[in-house]
Amino acid sequence: MTGRLALAGGAPVWSGDWPGWPQLGPHTAERVAQVLNGERWAISGHWTGRPAVEVELAERFAEFVGARWCVPVDHGSSALITGLHALGIKPGDEVIVPGLTWVASASVVARTGAIPVLVDVDPDTLCIDPQAVEAAITPATVAVMAVHLYSAMADMDALRAIARRRSLALVEDAAQAYGSTWNGAGAGSLGDFGAFSAQQGKTLTAGEGGLLVTSDPGLRERAEMVRGDGRRYALGPREVGRPELEELSLVQGWNMHISEVQSALLLDGLERLPEQNACRAAAAEVLDKALGAEGDLEPIKPYTANDRRAYYHYAIRLRPGAFAGRSAATVCRALSAELGFWVHTPYRPLNGHPLYDPRRLPGLADQDFAWKFDPARFELPVAHREAERTVLLHHPMLLGSPGHTQAVVDAFDKIRRLADQLPA
Repeated sequence: MTGRLALAGGAPVWSGDWPGWPQLGPHTAERVAQVLNGERWAISGHWTGRPAVEVELAERFAEFVGARWCVPVDHGSSALITGLHALGIKPGDEVIVPGLTWVASASVVARTGAIPVLVDVDPDTLCIDPQAVEAAITPATVAVMAVHLYSAMADMDALRAIARRRSLALVEDAAQAYGSTWNGAGAGSLGDFGAFSAQQGKTLTAGEGGLLVTSDPGLRERAEMVRGDGRRYALGPREVGRPELEELSLVQGWNMHISEVQSALLLDGLERLPEQNACRAAAAEVLDKALGAEGDLEPIKPYTANDRRAYYHYAIRLRPGAFAGRSAATVCRALSAELGFWVHTPYRPLNGHPLYDPRRLPGLADQDFAWKFDPARFELPVAHREAERTVLLHHPMLLGSPGHTQAVVDAFDKIRRLADQLPA
Protein backbone atom coordinates (compact mmCIF):
# COMPACT_ATOMS: atom_id res chain seq x y z
CA MET A 1 0.00 0.00 0.00
CA THR A 2 1.13 3.57 -0.61
CA GLY A 3 1.23 6.25 2.02
CA ARG A 4 -1.31 8.38 0.19
CA LEU A 5 -4.96 7.85 -0.43
CA ALA A 6 -6.08 7.63 -4.04
CA LEU A 7 -8.18 10.72 -3.33
CA ALA A 8 -4.92 12.52 -2.48
CA GLY A 9 -3.09 11.30 -5.57
CA GLY A 10 -1.83 7.95 -4.35
CA ALA A 11 -2.06 4.66 -6.22
CA PRO A 12 -5.43 2.92 -5.76
CA VAL A 13 -5.77 -0.41 -4.02
CA TRP A 14 -7.44 -1.96 -7.08
CA SER A 15 -6.95 -0.99 -10.70
CA GLY A 16 -8.44 -4.04 -12.41
CA ASP A 17 -11.92 -4.70 -13.71
CA TRP A 18 -15.01 -5.59 -11.68
CA PRO A 19 -17.77 -7.98 -12.70
CA GLY A 20 -20.16 -6.24 -15.07
CA TRP A 21 -23.91 -6.01 -14.70
CA PRO A 22 -26.25 -7.08 -16.25
CA GLN A 23 -24.65 -10.35 -17.23
CA LEU A 24 -25.43 -12.69 -20.12
CA GLY A 25 -25.66 -16.46 -19.88
CA PRO A 26 -24.78 -19.03 -22.54
CA HIS A 27 -28.36 -19.11 -23.87
CA THR A 28 -29.42 -15.44 -23.44
CA ALA A 29 -28.99 -14.38 -27.07
CA GLU A 30 -30.65 -17.57 -28.32
CA ARG A 31 -33.69 -17.03 -26.12
CA VAL A 32 -34.10 -13.42 -27.20
CA ALA A 33 -33.62 -14.37 -30.86
CA GLN A 34 -36.39 -16.96 -30.59
CA VAL A 35 -38.76 -14.20 -29.50
CA LEU A 36 -37.57 -11.75 -32.13
CA ASN A 37 -37.93 -14.34 -34.87
CA GLY A 38 -41.31 -15.47 -33.66
CA GLU A 39 -44.67 -13.87 -34.30
CA ARG A 40 -45.38 -12.67 -30.79
CA TRP A 41 -43.53 -9.92 -28.94
CA ALA A 42 -46.20 -9.22 -26.30
CA ILE A 43 -49.04 -11.04 -24.60
CA SER A 44 -51.45 -8.64 -26.32
CA GLY A 45 -50.32 -10.18 -29.60
CA HIS A 46 -52.19 -12.96 -31.32
CA TRP A 47 -52.20 -16.60 -30.23
CA THR A 48 -49.59 -18.56 -32.15
CA GLY A 49 -50.48 -22.01 -30.89
CA ARG A 50 -47.77 -21.89 -28.23
CA PRO A 51 -47.92 -20.46 -24.70
CA ALA A 52 -46.49 -16.99 -24.28
CA VAL A 53 -43.01 -16.79 -22.73
CA GLU A 54 -44.50 -14.81 -19.87
CA VAL A 55 -46.66 -17.82 -18.96
CA GLU A 56 -43.56 -19.94 -18.39
CA LEU A 57 -41.92 -17.06 -16.53
CA ALA A 58 -44.95 -16.70 -14.26
CA GLU A 59 -45.02 -20.40 -13.44
CA ARG A 60 -41.30 -20.68 -12.74
CA PHE A 61 -41.03 -17.48 -10.74
CA ALA A 62 -44.01 -18.36 -8.56
CA GLU A 63 -42.33 -21.68 -7.85
CA PHE A 64 -39.03 -19.91 -7.07
CA VAL A 65 -40.71 -17.64 -4.53
CA GLY A 66 -43.07 -20.24 -3.11
CA ALA A 67 -46.31 -18.54 -4.11
CA ARG A 68 -49.18 -19.99 -6.13
CA TRP A 69 -49.22 -17.38 -8.88
CA CYS A 70 -47.15 -14.68 -10.52
CA VAL A 71 -48.45 -11.81 -12.64
CA PRO A 72 -45.60 -10.24 -14.68
CA VAL A 73 -45.80 -6.50 -15.39
CA ASP A 74 -43.71 -3.83 -17.08
CA HIS A 75 -42.07 -2.27 -14.00
CA GLY A 76 -41.58 -2.85 -10.29
CA SER A 77 -43.74 0.20 -9.57
CA SER A 78 -46.44 -1.40 -11.71
CA ALA A 79 -46.26 -4.54 -9.58
CA LEU A 80 -46.91 -2.47 -6.46
CA ILE A 81 -49.68 -0.33 -7.89
CA THR A 82 -51.35 -3.34 -9.51
CA GLY A 83 -51.40 -5.12 -6.17
CA LEU A 84 -52.65 -2.08 -4.28
CA HIS A 85 -55.54 -1.65 -6.71
CA ALA A 86 -56.27 -5.37 -6.58
CA LEU A 87 -56.49 -5.09 -2.79
CA GLY A 88 -59.07 -2.33 -3.18
CA ILE A 89 -56.94 0.49 -1.73
CA LYS A 90 -58.88 3.70 -2.29
CA PRO A 91 -58.45 7.48 -1.90
CA GLY A 92 -58.23 8.54 1.72
CA ASP A 93 -56.96 5.18 2.96
CA GLU A 94 -53.66 5.15 4.83
CA VAL A 95 -50.81 2.78 3.99
CA ILE A 96 -47.83 2.59 6.34
CA VAL A 97 -44.46 2.66 4.53
CA PRO A 98 -40.88 2.69 5.85
CA GLY A 99 -39.22 6.08 5.62
CA LEU A 100 -35.95 4.59 4.35
CA THR A 101 -36.61 3.09 0.92
CA TRP A 102 -36.66 4.06 -2.74
CA VAL A 103 -39.25 6.74 -3.50
CA ALA A 104 -41.48 4.44 -5.56
CA SER A 105 -42.43 2.36 -2.52
CA ALA A 106 -44.32 5.37 -1.19
CA SER A 107 -45.22 7.26 -4.38
CA VAL A 108 -47.24 4.32 -5.73
CA VAL A 109 -49.44 4.56 -2.65
CA ALA A 110 -50.13 8.21 -3.42
CA ARG A 111 -50.89 7.32 -7.05
CA THR A 112 -53.85 5.28 -5.81
CA GLY A 113 -55.06 8.35 -3.88
CA ALA A 114 -54.17 6.73 -0.58
CA ILE A 115 -51.94 8.45 1.98
CA PRO A 116 -48.40 7.10 2.53
CA VAL A 117 -47.68 7.23 6.26
CA LEU A 118 -43.93 7.18 6.79
CA VAL A 119 -42.51 5.38 9.83
CA ASP A 120 -39.03 4.78 11.16
CA VAL A 121 -36.79 1.76 10.71
CA ASP A 122 -35.05 -0.82 12.85
CA PRO A 123 -31.40 0.26 13.28
CA ASP A 124 -30.09 -3.31 13.01
CA THR A 125 -31.70 -4.18 9.67
CA LEU A 126 -32.66 -0.77 8.18
CA CYS A 127 -36.11 -2.28 7.53
CA ILE A 128 -39.45 -1.05 8.83
CA ASP A 129 -39.78 -1.05 12.64
CA PRO A 130 -42.84 -3.04 13.82
CA GLN A 131 -43.16 -0.85 16.92
CA ALA A 132 -43.28 2.24 14.73
CA VAL A 133 -45.94 0.54 12.60
CA GLU A 134 -48.09 -0.19 15.63
CA ALA A 135 -47.82 3.40 16.81
CA ALA A 136 -48.84 4.80 13.41
CA ILE A 137 -52.08 2.82 12.97
CA THR A 138 -55.26 4.91 12.84
CA PRO A 139 -58.86 4.07 11.90
CA ALA A 140 -57.93 4.99 8.30
CA THR A 141 -55.05 2.50 8.09
CA VAL A 142 -55.73 -0.35 5.66
CA ALA A 143 -52.29 -1.77 4.85
CA VAL A 144 -48.64 -2.00 5.83
CA MET A 145 -45.82 -2.21 3.31
CA ALA A 146 -42.73 -4.16 4.36
CA VAL A 147 -39.67 -3.30 2.28
CA HIS A 148 -36.83 -5.82 2.46
CA LEU A 149 -33.88 -3.47 2.15
CA TYR A 150 -30.33 -3.96 0.84
CA SER A 151 -29.55 -7.36 2.44
CA ALA A 152 -32.09 -7.97 5.20
CA MET A 153 -35.76 -8.81 5.51
CA ALA A 154 -38.26 -6.92 7.65
CA ASP A 155 -39.62 -8.68 10.75
CA MET A 156 -42.35 -10.64 9.01
CA ASP A 157 -43.50 -12.47 12.15
CA ALA A 158 -44.20 -9.22 13.97
CA LEU A 159 -45.74 -7.54 10.92
CA ARG A 160 -47.99 -10.51 10.14
CA ALA A 161 -49.18 -10.55 13.75
CA ILE A 162 -49.98 -6.83 13.60
CA ALA A 163 -51.78 -7.24 10.28
CA ARG A 164 -53.91 -10.11 11.61
CA ARG A 165 -54.72 -8.38 14.89
CA ARG A 166 -55.63 -5.07 13.25
CA SER A 167 -57.25 -6.51 10.08
CA LEU A 168 -54.73 -4.89 7.74
CA ALA A 169 -53.36 -6.00 4.40
CA LEU A 170 -49.64 -6.78 4.35
CA VAL A 171 -47.64 -5.94 1.24
CA GLU A 172 -44.04 -7.00 0.57
CA ASP A 173 -41.80 -4.85 -1.58
CA ALA A 174 -39.24 -7.58 -2.25
CA ALA A 175 -37.45 -5.85 -5.14
CA GLN A 176 -34.12 -6.23 -3.34
CA ALA A 177 -34.74 -9.68 -1.87
CA TYR A 178 -34.77 -12.20 -4.73
CA GLY A 179 -34.07 -15.52 -3.01
CA SER A 180 -34.23 -14.34 0.61
CA THR A 181 -36.18 -16.57 2.99
CA TRP A 182 -37.93 -16.19 6.33
CA ASN A 183 -38.02 -19.48 8.19
CA GLY A 184 -37.71 -21.14 4.79
CA ALA A 185 -40.50 -19.15 3.12
CA GLY A 186 -39.50 -16.97 0.18
CA ALA A 187 -39.51 -13.19 0.40
CA GLY A 188 -42.65 -12.04 -1.38
CA SER A 189 -44.72 -15.06 -0.32
CA LEU A 190 -45.47 -13.94 3.24
CA GLY A 191 -47.90 -11.08 2.68
CA ASP A 192 -51.10 -10.65 0.69
CA PHE A 193 -48.87 -10.05 -2.29
CA GLY A 194 -45.20 -9.50 -3.03
CA ALA A 195 -43.79 -7.11 -5.62
CA PHE A 196 -40.42 -7.39 -7.37
CA SER A 197 -38.61 -4.98 -9.66
CA ALA A 198 -36.52 -6.17 -12.62
CA GLN A 199 -34.88 -2.78 -13.23
CA GLN A 200 -31.32 -2.95 -14.54
CA GLY A 201 -29.57 -2.82 -11.19
CA LYS A 202 -31.63 -5.59 -9.59
CA THR A 203 -30.24 -9.10 -9.12
CA LEU A 204 -32.84 -10.39 -11.61
CA THR A 205 -33.20 -7.93 -14.45
CA ALA A 206 -34.63 -7.36 -17.90
CA GLY A 207 -33.58 -3.71 -17.96
CA GLU A 208 -37.08 -2.93 -16.72
CA GLY A 209 -39.88 -5.20 -15.61
CA GLY A 210 -41.84 -6.31 -12.58
CA LEU A 211 -43.31 -9.40 -10.98
CA LEU A 212 -46.27 -9.64 -8.62
CA VAL A 213 -46.74 -12.86 -6.64
CA THR A 214 -49.66 -13.99 -4.53
CA SER A 215 -51.40 -17.11 -3.27
CA ASP A 216 -54.81 -15.40 -3.12
CA PRO A 217 -56.90 -16.47 -6.16
CA GLY A 218 -59.13 -13.41 -6.09
CA LEU A 219 -56.21 -11.02 -5.85
CA ARG A 220 -54.42 -12.80 -8.67
CA GLU A 221 -57.47 -12.54 -10.94
CA ARG A 222 -57.95 -8.84 -10.20
CA ALA A 223 -54.25 -8.13 -10.65
CA GLU A 224 -54.24 -9.76 -14.07
CA MET A 225 -57.09 -7.51 -15.17
CA VAL A 226 -55.66 -4.35 -13.55
CA ARG A 227 -52.42 -4.72 -15.53
CA GLY A 228 -54.24 -5.57 -18.78
CA ASP A 229 -56.81 -2.77 -19.31
CA GLY A 230 -59.39 -5.09 -17.77
CA ARG A 231 -58.40 -8.04 -19.97
CA ARG A 232 -57.25 -11.44 -18.81
CA TYR A 233 -56.15 -14.67 -20.41
CA ALA A 234 -59.17 -16.31 -22.04
CA LEU A 235 -60.46 -19.28 -20.08
CA GLY A 236 -61.84 -21.03 -23.15
CA PRO A 237 -60.18 -22.35 -26.33
CA ARG A 238 -57.71 -20.11 -28.18
CA GLU A 239 -57.72 -19.57 -31.92
CA VAL A 240 -54.47 -19.11 -33.82
CA GLY A 241 -54.15 -15.61 -35.26
CA ARG A 242 -56.62 -14.07 -32.80
CA PRO A 243 -56.10 -12.31 -29.45
CA GLU A 244 -55.56 -14.59 -26.49
CA LEU A 245 -56.91 -12.04 -24.03
CA GLU A 246 -60.62 -11.75 -23.36
CA GLU A 247 -62.34 -8.43 -22.60
CA LEU A 248 -64.40 -8.21 -19.45
CA SER A 249 -66.51 -5.55 -17.74
CA LEU A 250 -65.20 -6.15 -14.23
CA VAL A 251 -62.12 -4.00 -13.59
CA GLN A 252 -60.86 -0.69 -14.94
CA GLY A 253 -57.19 -1.31 -15.55
CA TRP A 254 -54.16 0.10 -17.33
CA ASN A 255 -51.74 -1.34 -19.85
CA MET A 256 -48.86 -2.58 -17.71
CA HIS A 257 -48.02 -5.68 -19.74
CA ILE A 258 -44.48 -7.02 -19.85
CA SER A 259 -42.99 -7.77 -23.27
CA GLU A 260 -41.97 -11.24 -24.43
CA VAL A 261 -38.34 -10.06 -24.77
CA GLN A 262 -38.35 -8.99 -21.12
CA SER A 263 -39.89 -12.30 -20.11
CA ALA A 264 -37.21 -14.22 -22.01
CA LEU A 265 -34.46 -12.23 -20.29
CA LEU A 266 -35.98 -12.89 -16.87
CA LEU A 267 -36.37 -16.59 -17.50
CA ASP A 268 -32.73 -16.72 -18.55
CA GLY A 269 -31.55 -14.78 -15.50
CA LEU A 270 -33.67 -16.86 -13.14
CA GLU A 271 -31.61 -19.92 -14.04
CA ARG A 272 -28.39 -18.20 -12.92
CA LEU A 273 -29.83 -16.44 -9.88
CA PRO A 274 -29.34 -19.15 -7.20
CA GLU A 275 -25.66 -19.59 -8.02
CA GLN A 276 -25.11 -15.83 -8.11
CA ASN A 277 -26.91 -15.42 -4.78
CA ALA A 278 -24.67 -18.06 -3.22
CA CYS A 279 -21.58 -16.27 -4.55
CA ARG A 280 -22.73 -12.94 -3.12
CA ALA A 281 -23.55 -14.48 0.25
CA ALA A 282 -20.13 -16.12 0.49
CA ALA A 283 -18.34 -12.84 -0.26
CA ALA A 284 -20.55 -10.99 2.24
CA GLU A 285 -19.70 -13.50 4.94
CA VAL A 286 -15.99 -12.87 4.37
CA LEU A 287 -16.54 -9.10 4.48
CA ASP A 288 -18.62 -9.27 7.68
CA LYS A 289 -15.83 -11.11 9.46
CA ALA A 290 -12.92 -9.09 8.09
CA LEU A 291 -14.45 -5.63 8.27
CA GLY A 292 -15.98 -6.16 11.69
CA ALA A 293 -12.69 -7.30 13.24
CA GLU A 294 -11.34 -3.82 14.06
CA GLY A 295 -14.47 -2.76 15.95
CA ASP A 296 -15.03 0.46 14.02
CA LEU A 297 -17.38 -1.05 11.44
CA GLU A 298 -20.73 -2.69 12.16
CA PRO A 299 -22.36 -5.14 9.74
CA ILE A 300 -26.12 -5.43 9.33
CA LYS A 301 -27.72 -7.68 11.97
CA PRO A 302 -30.58 -9.63 10.35
CA TYR A 303 -33.35 -11.29 12.30
CA THR A 304 -32.65 -14.95 13.08
CA ALA A 305 -35.71 -15.99 11.08
CA ASN A 306 -34.14 -14.41 7.99
CA ASP A 307 -32.39 -17.71 7.39
CA ARG A 308 -31.22 -17.00 3.84
CA ARG A 309 -30.14 -13.53 2.85
CA ALA A 310 -29.94 -12.04 -0.62
CA TYR A 311 -27.67 -9.09 -1.29
CA TYR A 312 -28.79 -6.20 -3.46
CA HIS A 313 -26.20 -4.14 -1.61
CA TYR A 314 -23.70 -5.10 1.01
CA ALA A 315 -24.19 -2.60 3.84
CA ILE A 316 -21.82 -1.78 6.68
CA ARG A 317 -22.01 1.05 9.19
CA LEU A 318 -19.33 3.35 10.64
CA ARG A 319 -19.31 3.43 14.42
CA PRO A 320 -19.12 6.87 16.06
CA GLY A 321 -15.63 8.32 15.78
CA ALA A 322 -14.43 5.76 13.24
CA PHE A 323 -12.19 6.86 10.37
CA ALA A 324 -11.15 10.05 12.18
CA GLY A 325 -14.79 10.98 12.59
CA ARG A 326 -15.32 11.52 8.88
CA SER A 327 -18.78 11.04 7.36
CA ALA A 328 -19.88 7.90 5.55
CA ALA A 329 -20.22 10.00 2.40
CA THR A 330 -16.55 10.98 2.63
CA VAL A 331 -15.48 7.39 3.27
CA CYS A 332 -17.55 6.30 0.26
CA ARG A 333 -15.73 8.78 -1.99
CA ALA A 334 -12.41 7.43 -0.75
CA LEU A 335 -13.48 3.83 -1.29
CA SER A 336 -14.68 4.63 -4.81
CA ALA A 337 -11.27 6.09 -5.62
CA GLU A 338 -9.40 3.11 -4.16
CA LEU A 339 -11.56 0.47 -5.85
CA GLY A 340 -12.59 2.05 -9.15
CA PHE A 341 -16.25 1.22 -8.45
CA TRP A 342 -18.98 3.52 -7.17
CA VAL A 343 -19.45 3.06 -3.42
CA HIS A 344 -22.21 5.17 -1.92
CA THR A 345 -24.50 5.93 0.99
CA PRO A 346 -28.16 4.76 1.28
CA TYR A 347 -31.29 6.41 -0.03
CA ARG A 348 -32.08 9.71 1.58
CA PRO A 349 -34.99 9.23 4.01
CA LEU A 350 -38.30 10.09 2.38
CA ASN A 351 -39.16 13.04 4.62
CA GLY A 352 -36.26 14.88 3.00
CA HIS A 353 -35.82 13.22 -0.40
CA PRO A 354 -35.85 15.65 -3.37
CA LEU A 355 -37.75 13.16 -5.57
CA TYR A 356 -40.53 12.51 -3.09
CA ASP A 357 -43.43 14.87 -2.45
CA PRO A 358 -46.82 13.43 -3.46
CA ARG A 359 -48.33 16.92 -3.43
CA ARG A 360 -46.70 17.37 -6.84
CA LEU A 361 -49.07 14.81 -8.35
CA PRO A 362 -51.61 16.42 -10.71
CA GLY A 363 -54.51 18.00 -8.83
CA LEU A 364 -53.43 16.81 -5.41
CA ALA A 365 -52.15 20.14 -4.12
CA ASP A 366 -55.64 21.63 -4.61
CA GLN A 367 -57.31 19.12 -2.29
CA ASP A 368 -58.28 20.06 1.27
CA PHE A 369 -56.41 17.03 2.60
CA ALA A 370 -53.18 17.69 0.65
CA TRP A 371 -51.38 18.41 3.92
CA LYS A 372 -51.62 14.72 4.78
CA PHE A 373 -49.24 13.95 1.89
CA ASP A 374 -46.54 16.31 3.16
CA PRO A 375 -43.54 14.05 3.86
CA ALA A 376 -42.00 16.63 6.20
CA ARG A 377 -44.72 15.96 8.80
CA PHE A 378 -43.16 12.59 9.62
CA GLU A 379 -40.19 12.21 11.95
CA LEU A 380 -37.59 9.59 11.01
CA PRO A 381 -34.62 10.05 13.36
CA VAL A 382 -33.33 6.46 13.12
CA ALA A 383 -33.55 6.45 9.33
CA HIS A 384 -31.51 9.66 9.15
CA ARG A 385 -28.94 8.50 11.68
CA GLU A 386 -28.38 5.14 10.01
CA ALA A 387 -28.34 6.55 6.47
CA GLU A 388 -25.65 9.01 7.49
CA ARG A 389 -23.31 6.29 8.79
CA THR A 390 -23.88 3.50 6.25
CA VAL A 391 -21.68 2.47 3.31
CA LEU A 392 -23.13 0.41 0.44
CA LEU A 393 -21.40 -1.88 -2.07
CA HIS A 394 -23.57 -2.81 -5.06
CA HIS A 395 -24.06 -6.54 -5.58
CA PRO A 396 -21.79 -6.98 -8.67
CA MET A 397 -18.85 -6.29 -6.34
CA LEU A 398 -19.72 -9.55 -4.58
CA LEU A 399 -19.59 -11.62 -7.78
CA GLY A 400 -15.85 -11.42 -8.32
CA SER A 401 -12.88 -13.48 -7.21
CA PRO A 402 -11.43 -13.72 -3.71
CA GLY A 403 -9.03 -11.03 -4.92
CA HIS A 404 -11.91 -8.63 -5.44
CA THR A 405 -13.19 -9.28 -1.94
CA GLN A 406 -9.73 -8.82 -0.45
CA ALA A 407 -9.41 -5.53 -2.32
CA VAL A 408 -12.48 -4.24 -0.50
CA VAL A 409 -10.93 -5.24 2.84
CA ASP A 410 -7.61 -3.66 1.87
CA ALA A 411 -9.32 -0.43 0.81
CA PHE A 412 -11.06 -0.09 4.16
CA ASP A 413 -7.77 -0.86 5.94
CA LYS A 414 -5.89 1.75 3.92
CA ILE A 415 -8.50 4.45 4.53
CA ARG A 416 -8.60 3.60 8.22
CA ARG A 417 -4.79 3.95 8.43
CA LEU A 418 -4.70 7.18 6.44
CA ALA A 419 -7.97 8.68 7.65
CA ASP A 420 -6.32 11.98 8.49
CA GLN A 421 -5.94 12.55 4.72
CA LEU A 422 -9.71 12.45 4.21
CA PRO A 423 -11.40 15.80 3.58
CA ALA A 424 -12.98 17.16 6.73
